[in-house]
Amino acid sequence: MKSRLKHIYLLVGQVLNDPGAFGLEERPPKALESALTKIQSELMKELQEEITDEDFLAMELSQDTDSPVLTGVTLTSFSVR
Repeated sequence: MKSRLKHIYLLVGQVLNDPGAFGLEERPPKALESALTKIQSELMKELQEEITDEDFLAMELSQDTDSPVLTGVTLTSFSVR
């Protein structure tokens, strides 16, 4: 049960962190974002009852590494005079 909850929690997190990967706009509609956030919160409560704080932190940190960081940043050269 714990692994299924963890899997669903991480999938919901992926949708919230990178909706474009799921064919959504840059930000999902507010109602969808709200519903997914509520689902993730409920899953978090259930998971916290079943796993240790250390395992939960590791899961959260691994989820953060799955999302792109600074996607709008581009590399350009410049000089300072």
